[in-house]
Amino acid sequence: MERAFLYGDLLFETILATPVGIPYISQHFRRLEKSSAILKMDLCGLNEEKFHQELTQVLNQFKVKNSDCSQFRIRFVLNRKSGGFYLPDSNQSSYFIEVFRFEPKPMEKVLRLGIYPDQQKAPGILANLKTGNALIYVMASLWAQENNLDDALILNTENHVIEASSSNIFWKQNGLWFTPPLSSGCVAGIGRELFMEQNEVIEKACFANDLLNAEERILTNALNTPKNFKLIALK
Repeated sequence: MERAFLYGDLLFETILATPVGIPYISQHFRRLEKSSAILKMDLCGLNEEKFHQELTQVLNQFKVKNSDCSQFRIRFVLNRKSGGFYLPDSNQSSYFIEVFRFEPKPMEKVLRLGIYPDQQKAPGILANLKTGNALIYVMASLWAQENNLDDALILNTENHVIEASSSNIFWKQNGLWFTPPLSSGCVAGIGRELFMEQNEVIEKACFANDLLNAEERILTNALNTPKNFKLIALK
């Protein structure tokens, strides 16, 4: 874990487990496989079947002591092994799996989001990955809390709104759904992928006015059903 601690040299997947199993395994593994190839990380001999088996084994062990819980949050972390400085000694990796109780609360209210003003996110091949380099999301979440908001929206270096701290965004205008393209710098979310498979969605750059004037705005991620939100302009 030394490189993960020093350089954020890791990938992770956040995965929902339900009473009927672990849904969307193919999507999660496909993203992990693509991301590890981009970062030149060894995938430890994992294929989709073994990935599923490893997650299920750890999940079942956790369930023994948490039989009262029906849903679980799994975190799979792939990290490059220790050695070297910025240049690693090798691309050999290891992984570990954590399981947490997950009991989402019903979200009846419309979430209040503002635009995080202190740091922008640069687009590029690393921007779409779920890595250990997540300080912008940490700071945006703290900023939202300090301003009594439910979450914060992130801007890219072209001042386009690209995502929230842990979710992708969609908005509806004139009956059509829109979302920022991956080239804008947003994470390639599983919830985003599923929503786009189930709905006709147009990818386009998002400005604050698009969200202010939208008929509907939602957040998507792998853990929750889509949540409605509104944009709050802070004074």
